[in-house]
Amino acid sequence: MSDDTHPPDERARIQFEALALIDRRRYDQARVLIGQGLKEFPDDSEFLYLGAFVDYAQDHTDEAFTATTQLLARDPEHYGGRRLLAQLHEEHKQYAEAEEQWLGLLRDHPEDADLYGFYGHLMLLTLNTDKARKLALEGLSQEPDHSHCLFVATLTDLIEGRGSSFDATNLQRLLTEHPEHKRTAVALVIALNERGDFKGALRVGQELLRSQPDSQEVLEMVKALKRQSHWSMLPLYPMQRWGWGGAAAVTFGGLIMLRALRANIDEGTYVILNMAWLGYVLYSWIWPAVLKKLI
Repeated sequence: MSDDTHPPDERARIQFEALALIDRRRYDQARVLIGQGLKEFPDDSEFLYLGAFVDYAQDHTDEAFTATTQLLARDPEHYGGRRLLAQLHEEHKQYAEAEEQWLGLLRDHPEDADLYGFYGHLMLLTLNTDKARKLALEGLSQEPDHSHCLFVATLTDLIEGRGSSFDATNLQRLLTEHPEHKRTAVALVIALNERGDFKGALRVGQELLRSQPDSQEVLEMVKALKRQSHWSMLPLYPMQRWGWGGAAAVTFGGLIMLRALRANIDEGTYVILNMAWLGYVLYSWIWPAVLKKLI
Protein backbone atom coordinates (compact mmCIF):
# COMPACT_ATOMS: atom_id res chain seq x y z
CA MET A 1 0.00 0.00 0.00
CA SER A 2 1.44 3.41 -0.96
CA ASP A 3 1.96 6.24 1.52
CA ASP A 4 0.44 9.53 0.28
CA THR A 5 3.12 11.56 2.10
CA HIS A 6 5.96 9.93 0.14
CA PRO A 7 6.71 9.35 -3.54
CA PRO A 8 5.44 5.87 -4.48
CA ASP A 9 8.96 4.55 -5.11
CA GLU A 10 10.64 6.09 -2.03
CA ARG A 11 10.29 2.98 0.10
CA ALA A 12 11.73 0.75 -2.62
CA ARG A 13 14.61 3.17 -3.27
CA ILE A 14 15.71 3.21 0.37
CA GLN A 15 15.49 -0.58 0.61
CA PHE A 16 17.42 -1.05 -2.63
CA GLU A 17 20.22 1.28 -1.54
CA ALA A 18 20.39 -0.31 1.93
CA LEU A 19 20.65 -3.78 0.40
CA ALA A 20 23.41 -2.62 -1.95
CA LEU A 21 25.39 -1.30 1.02
CA ILE A 22 24.84 -4.54 2.94
CA ASP A 23 26.08 -6.56 -0.04
CA ARG A 24 29.29 -4.50 0.06
CA ARG A 25 29.49 -4.94 3.86
CA ARG A 26 29.20 -1.20 4.41
CA TYR A 27 27.05 -1.78 7.44
CA ASP A 28 27.35 1.60 9.18
CA GLN A 29 26.11 3.41 6.08
CA ALA A 30 23.35 0.85 5.63
CA ARG A 31 22.27 1.38 9.24
CA VAL A 32 21.76 5.12 8.57
CA LEU A 33 19.51 4.39 5.60
CA ILE A 34 17.58 1.72 7.49
CA GLY A 35 17.00 4.17 10.35
CA GLN A 36 15.63 6.65 7.82
CA GLY A 37 13.35 3.96 6.41
CA LEU A 38 12.06 2.99 9.85
CA LYS A 39 11.36 6.63 10.65
CA GLU A 40 9.44 7.25 7.42
CA PHE A 41 7.78 3.80 7.21
CA PRO A 42 7.45 2.53 10.82
CA ASP A 43 5.03 -0.24 9.82
CA ASP A 44 7.31 -1.76 7.18
CA SER A 45 8.59 -5.19 8.27
CA GLU A 46 11.41 -5.17 5.73
CA PHE A 47 13.22 -2.28 7.39
CA LEU A 48 12.95 -4.02 10.75
CA TYR A 49 14.44 -7.14 9.17
CA LEU A 50 17.29 -5.23 7.52
CA GLY A 51 18.12 -3.57 10.83
CA ALA A 52 18.20 -6.97 12.57
CA PHE A 53 20.40 -8.39 9.82
CA VAL A 54 22.93 -5.55 10.14
CA ASP A 55 23.03 -6.13 13.92
CA TYR A 56 23.71 -9.83 13.26
CA ALA A 57 26.39 -9.06 10.65
CA GLN A 58 28.18 -6.81 13.15
CA ASP A 59 27.97 -9.44 15.91
CA HIS A 60 25.38 -7.53 17.94
CA THR A 61 23.46 -10.75 18.45
CA ASP A 62 21.38 -9.65 21.44
CA GLU A 63 20.08 -6.62 19.56
CA ALA A 64 19.49 -8.76 16.46
CA PHE A 65 17.54 -11.30 18.50
CA THR A 66 15.32 -8.58 20.01
CA ALA A 67 14.62 -7.02 16.61
CA THR A 68 13.94 -10.41 15.00
CA THR A 69 11.53 -11.34 17.78
CA GLN A 70 9.66 -8.07 17.23
CA LEU A 71 9.59 -8.68 13.49
CA LEU A 72 8.16 -12.19 13.79
CA ALA A 73 5.58 -11.04 16.33
CA ARG A 74 4.37 -8.63 13.66
CA ASP A 75 4.89 -10.91 10.66
CA PRO A 76 5.25 -14.60 11.74
CA GLU A 77 5.82 -15.90 8.21
CA HIS A 78 8.54 -13.42 7.25
CA TYR A 79 11.07 -15.58 5.40
CA GLY A 80 14.17 -13.54 6.19
CA GLY A 81 13.18 -13.16 9.83
CA ARG A 82 12.70 -16.92 10.25
CA ARG A 83 16.10 -17.59 8.67
CA LEU A 84 17.76 -15.01 10.84
CA LEU A 85 16.16 -16.45 13.98
CA ALA A 86 17.53 -19.90 13.12
CA GLN A 87 21.02 -18.44 12.65
CA LEU A 88 20.78 -16.57 15.95
CA HIS A 89 19.80 -19.78 17.74
CA GLU A 90 22.94 -21.36 16.26
CA GLU A 91 25.07 -18.44 17.48
CA HIS A 92 23.77 -19.10 21.00
CA LYS A 93 24.33 -22.88 20.56
CA GLN A 94 20.59 -23.47 20.85
CA TYR A 95 20.80 -26.20 18.25
CA ALA A 96 17.42 -27.85 18.88
CA GLU A 97 15.64 -24.51 18.43
CA ALA A 98 17.65 -23.76 15.30
CA GLU A 99 16.81 -27.16 13.80
CA GLU A 100 13.11 -26.57 14.47
CA GLN A 101 13.30 -23.31 12.50
CA TRP A 102 15.14 -24.88 9.54
CA LEU A 103 12.69 -27.77 9.39
CA GLY A 104 9.76 -25.37 9.37
CA LEU A 105 11.31 -23.31 6.60
CA LEU A 106 12.05 -26.42 4.51
CA ARG A 107 8.46 -27.59 4.87
CA ASP A 108 7.32 -24.26 3.43
CA HIS A 109 10.11 -23.91 0.84
CA PRO A 110 11.31 -27.42 -0.14
CA GLU A 111 12.92 -26.13 -3.34
CA ASP A 112 15.18 -23.59 -1.61
CA ALA A 113 18.87 -24.60 -1.88
CA ASP A 114 19.83 -21.95 0.69
CA LEU A 115 17.85 -23.76 3.38
CA TYR A 116 19.51 -27.11 2.66
CA GLY A 117 22.91 -25.41 2.91
CA PHE A 118 22.10 -23.71 6.22
CA TYR A 119 20.52 -26.81 7.72
CA GLY A 120 23.55 -28.83 6.57
CA HIS A 121 25.77 -26.24 8.25
CA LEU A 122 23.91 -26.83 11.52
CA MET A 123 24.41 -30.58 11.16
CA LEU A 124 28.14 -29.95 10.62
CA LEU A 125 28.37 -28.01 13.87
CA THR A 126 26.66 -30.87 15.71
CA LEU A 127 29.05 -33.34 13.96
CA ASN A 128 26.20 -35.16 12.21
CA THR A 129 28.28 -35.31 9.04
CA ASP A 130 26.21 -37.97 7.27
CA LYS A 131 23.03 -35.90 7.50
CA ALA A 132 24.95 -32.73 6.63
CA ARG A 133 26.19 -34.32 3.40
CA LYS A 134 22.72 -35.58 2.43
CA LEU A 135 21.26 -32.12 2.94
CA ALA A 136 24.05 -30.51 0.92
CA LEU A 137 23.55 -32.96 -1.94
CA GLU A 138 19.81 -32.29 -1.92
CA GLY A 139 20.52 -28.57 -2.13
CA LEU A 140 22.93 -29.16 -5.02
CA SER A 141 20.24 -31.10 -6.84
CA GLN A 142 18.17 -27.91 -6.70
CA GLU A 143 21.07 -25.58 -7.53
CA PRO A 144 24.26 -27.35 -8.73
CA ASP A 145 26.62 -24.40 -8.12
CA HIS A 146 25.24 -23.35 -4.75
CA SER A 147 28.28 -22.15 -2.78
CA HIS A 148 27.05 -22.99 0.73
CA CYS A 149 25.98 -26.52 -0.24
CA LEU A 150 29.31 -27.08 -2.00
CA PHE A 151 31.11 -25.93 1.13
CA VAL A 152 29.17 -28.30 3.39
CA ALA A 153 29.50 -31.27 1.01
CA THR A 154 33.24 -30.78 0.56
CA LEU A 155 33.84 -30.41 4.29
CA THR A 156 31.95 -33.61 5.10
CA ASP A 157 34.08 -35.52 2.60
CA LEU A 158 37.19 -33.95 4.09
CA ILE A 159 36.24 -34.84 7.67
CA GLU A 160 35.48 -38.44 6.80
CA GLY A 161 38.73 -38.76 4.83
CA ARG A 162 37.16 -40.02 1.64
CA GLY A 163 37.89 -39.00 -1.91
CA SER A 164 35.71 -35.99 -2.57
CA SER A 165 33.55 -35.82 -5.64
CA PHE A 166 34.00 -32.05 -5.49
CA ASP A 167 37.03 -30.15 -6.77
CA ALA A 168 39.23 -29.26 -3.80
CA THR A 169 39.78 -25.79 -5.28
CA ASN A 170 36.10 -25.09 -4.55
CA LEU A 171 36.83 -25.18 -0.83
CA GLN A 172 39.79 -22.81 -1.15
CA ARG A 173 37.72 -20.39 -3.23
CA LEU A 174 34.84 -20.50 -0.78
CA LEU A 175 37.08 -20.00 2.24
CA THR A 176 38.72 -17.04 0.52
CA GLU A 177 35.57 -15.38 -0.80
CA HIS A 178 33.25 -15.97 2.16
CA PRO A 179 34.68 -14.94 5.57
CA GLU A 180 31.77 -16.58 7.40
CA HIS A 181 32.97 -19.96 6.10
CA LYS A 182 36.30 -19.46 7.89
CA ARG A 183 34.42 -19.06 11.16
CA THR A 184 32.56 -22.29 10.46
CA ALA A 185 35.81 -24.12 9.66
CA VAL A 186 37.44 -22.96 12.91
CA ALA A 187 34.33 -23.93 14.93
CA LEU A 188 34.37 -27.31 13.22
CA VAL A 189 38.05 -27.88 14.04
CA ILE A 190 37.33 -27.13 17.70
CA ALA A 191 34.29 -29.44 17.77
CA LEU A 192 36.14 -32.31 16.08
CA ASN A 193 39.11 -31.86 18.39
CA GLU A 194 36.87 -31.94 21.47
CA ARG A 195 35.24 -35.13 20.17
CA GLY A 196 38.67 -36.72 19.77
CA ASP A 197 38.60 -36.84 15.95
CA PHE A 198 42.11 -35.41 15.63
CA LYS A 199 42.66 -36.53 12.03
CA GLY A 200 39.39 -34.97 10.86
CA ALA A 201 40.25 -31.76 12.71
CA LEU A 202 43.71 -31.75 11.10
CA ARG A 203 42.31 -32.17 7.58
CA VAL A 204 39.97 -29.20 8.03
CA GLY A 205 42.73 -27.16 9.68
CA GLN A 206 45.12 -27.81 6.79
CA GLU A 207 42.58 -26.57 4.24
CA LEU A 208 41.98 -23.51 6.38
CA LEU A 209 45.74 -22.85 6.44
CA ARG A 210 45.95 -23.16 2.64
CA SER A 211 43.34 -20.42 2.35
CA GLN A 212 45.29 -18.07 4.65
CA PRO A 213 48.94 -19.21 4.63
CA ASP A 214 50.16 -16.04 6.36
CA SER A 215 48.04 -16.60 9.47
CA GLN A 216 50.33 -17.43 12.40
CA GLU A 217 47.32 -18.36 14.53
CA VAL A 218 46.07 -20.95 12.04
CA LEU A 219 49.63 -22.26 11.54
CA GLU A 220 50.01 -22.87 15.28
CA MET A 221 46.63 -24.56 15.37
CA VAL A 222 47.64 -26.94 12.55
CA LYS A 223 50.95 -27.73 14.27
CA ALA A 224 49.09 -28.63 17.46
CA LEU A 225 46.68 -30.82 15.49
CA LYS A 226 49.61 -32.56 13.77
CA ARG A 227 51.08 -33.40 17.15
CA GLN A 228 47.77 -34.70 18.48
CA SER A 229 47.16 -36.89 15.42
CA HIS A 230 50.74 -38.23 15.23
CA TRP A 231 50.92 -42.03 15.50
CA SER A 232 53.26 -41.80 18.51
CA MET A 233 50.53 -40.03 20.51
CA LEU A 234 48.03 -42.88 20.14
CA PRO A 235 49.03 -44.50 23.49
CA LEU A 236 48.26 -41.15 25.13
CA TYR A 237 44.75 -40.85 23.70
CA PRO A 238 42.99 -40.70 27.11
CA MET A 239 45.15 -37.71 28.12
CA GLN A 240 44.50 -35.95 24.81
CA ARG A 241 40.79 -36.71 24.84
CA TRP A 242 39.99 -35.91 28.47
CA GLY A 243 42.97 -33.84 29.63
CA TRP A 244 43.92 -33.97 33.30
CA GLY A 245 40.84 -36.06 34.05
CA GLY A 246 41.99 -38.70 31.58
CA ALA A 247 45.53 -38.60 32.95
CA ALA A 248 44.29 -39.06 36.51
CA ALA A 249 42.01 -41.94 35.50
CA VAL A 250 44.83 -43.75 33.67
CA THR A 251 47.34 -43.17 36.48
CA PHE A 252 45.13 -44.32 39.33
CA GLY A 253 43.58 -47.09 37.23
CA GLY A 254 47.04 -48.48 36.48
CA LEU A 255 48.10 -48.36 40.12
CA ILE A 256 44.91 -50.12 41.23
CA MET A 257 45.37 -52.81 38.54
CA LEU A 258 48.98 -53.43 39.54
CA ARG A 259 48.01 -53.80 43.20
CA ALA A 260 45.21 -56.21 42.26
CA LEU A 261 47.59 -58.33 40.16
CA ARG A 262 50.34 -58.54 42.78
CA ALA A 263 48.80 -61.47 44.66
CA ASN A 264 48.33 -63.49 41.45
CA ILE A 265 51.68 -63.12 39.67
CA ASP A 266 55.30 -63.89 40.56
CA GLU A 267 57.66 -61.19 41.76
CA GLY A 268 59.65 -61.05 38.50
CA THR A 269 56.55 -60.45 36.39
CA TYR A 270 55.33 -57.87 38.88
CA VAL A 271 58.63 -55.95 38.64
CA ILE A 272 58.47 -56.01 34.82
CA LEU A 273 54.89 -54.69 34.84
CA ASN A 274 55.89 -51.94 37.28
CA MET A 275 58.78 -50.93 35.05
CA ALA A 276 56.53 -50.93 32.00
CA TRP A 277 54.00 -48.82 33.85
CA LEU A 278 56.69 -46.37 35.00
CA GLY A 279 57.98 -46.17 31.42
CA TYR A 280 54.47 -45.34 30.16
CA VAL A 281 54.05 -42.60 32.77
CA LEU A 282 57.43 -41.08 31.88
CA TYR A 283 56.55 -41.33 28.18
CA SER A 284 53.30 -39.43 28.81
CA TRP A 285 55.23 -36.65 30.56
CA ILE A 286 58.25 -36.34 28.28
CA TRP A 287 57.23 -37.27 24.73
CA PRO A 288 54.60 -34.55 24.09
CA ALA A 289 57.22 -31.88 24.91
CA VAL A 290 59.77 -33.58 22.62
CA LEU A 291 57.23 -33.86 19.81
CA LYS A 292 56.39 -30.16 20.17
CA LYS A 293 60.01 -29.33 19.35
CA LEU A 294 59.98 -31.67 16.35
CA ILE A 295 56.70 -30.44 14.79
